[in-house]
Amino acid sequence: MSVCAVAYSGRGRLAAAVARYLQEKGVPVIGIVDRAAAQREALEALGIKVFRIKNQSEAWIEICRQERVKLIVLAGYLSLLPAEVVKQYEGRILNSHPALLPAFGGQGMYGRRVHEAVAAAGASESGFTIHFVNEHYDEGPILHQVRLPTAGLTAEEIEAFIQAAEREIYPAIVYRVWSEIEGLPPV
Repeated sequence: MSVCAVAYSGRGRLAAAVARYLQEKGVPVIGIVDRAAAQREALEALGIKVFRIKNQSEAWIEICRQERVKLIVLAGYLSLLPAEVVKQYEGRILNSHPALLPAFGGQGMYGRRVHEAVAAAGASESGFTIHFVNEHYDEGPILHQVRLPTAGLTAEEIEAFIQAAEREIYPAIVYRVWSEIEGLPPV
């Protein structure tokens, strides 16, 4: 049976939301972290095997091959995936970026930094963008955007607002893509 890999670099809250949703739908899941400080417990608490990869093509490809990974989901994963992984999994790597791309994206734009930039720009709306991953930060084809009103909110308020929506919506879209890849009936 095919597996979905959920990759993250930090606390793993979004990764856990995605993994929990997929498990409820019967999808086998593994976790991948790229930093020693990443909290593996976020997925291990769900009974999910978590691998640590130092973002090397060979390690990614070997683990994905061994575990029969069909879809890679980035959920707070901060490193640029190796080009060989992107090539091998083209059209099967998703990311959720905490802003409305193309604005507030690119290298170094993650987490609180994004929300601070949105607040400093006085943007009347923000949200998050689910996109397919290519060789560049936040430039892959956009699959879905969620727009939320943010006028007058602080960076902390924007962050909390977007994270809550992202944890609710991203897992369902991941499952929709998984179903399409697996040839399951539409959800």
